Amino acid sequence: MLYFGLDGDSIGRVVESYLIKDDVESLREFSKKVVVALEAVKKLAEANHAEVIFCTGDSILIHGNLDEDFGELMLSIFKEQTGKTASVGIGDNLSKTYLGLKLAKSNGGNQAVHYKTK
Repeated sequence: MLYFGLDGDSIGRVVESYLIKDDVESLREFSKKVVVALEAVKKLAEANHAEVIFCTGDSILIHGNLDEDFGELMLSIFKEQTGKTASVGIGDNLSKTYLGLKLAKSNGGNQAVHYKTK
């Protein structure tokens, strides 16, 4: 059983840009794309009998008996739907998952990192 935590890369900057430009329509459309991406990941996880712990903003946290490759699938769905990258942390508990996510982001994003202690 693993945890998978996805968070969009630099999504806040995209939102800020639309806010500063007062571009409501682009902000609305981008928001819809993020929602569609996370809903697709959520449905896939649930179809594989995984639990979705939270799904909000540009983030989702999943727990289940999923293969580590599920992290790469999450990344591809997010990029396909939004045109933006994301990072995924994978771990056997929440703290390792969070550390994996932070490591993925600190290494430039657009990757899944399974954090394991030696």
